[in-house]
Amino acid sequence: MKAIRSIFLVILFCGMGIGFGHPIDDYYKIYKDDPGVEARVVPPKMAALLVEEEYVEAIELLKSMTALKYLNYTGGDQVRVKSYVDLAKKAKGNYQLLLEKIDGSRTVSVFGTKNKGTVRNIFAVVETQTQFLLMIGKGKLTDEQINYLPELSKEL
Repeated sequence: MKAIRSIFLVILFCGMGIGFGHPIDDYYKIYKDDPGVEARVVPPKMAALLVEEEYVEAIELLKSMTALKYLNYTGGDQVRVKSYVDLAKKAKGNYQLLLEKIDGSRTVSVFGTKNKGTVRNIFAVVETQTQFLLMIGKGKLTDEQINYLPELSKEL
């Protein structure tokens, strides 16, 4: 009887963990199958090999990450881009705005959580007039590395 109870508690606990994911992960799941959206889960160490050697900071950032996934919409529909951006920013949950950089018509917003001086969970929203990019990552990142995310987003 104790074994059945223990198994039931483990199943219940696992089910609760799945049901209480972060809102940005839920956002990713909802929009990853939209037409025109490229969704990828990329091992960060593998992605570091694909970045041009001149972006040393971006390579180091990727090597510090343990997980990376992204959504990329390049369909050109400005209304759709704006909708994706607004909904992604609303899904920030308890993440704080860590960086916002505007470079011409390109805006990069980085959200995350800090623990003991390092950023553990991040997501970045990149918006241009014709493109939306969402990067979601985990790792142990410094504030300095967070500043390199806009450059990394150009490589994806």
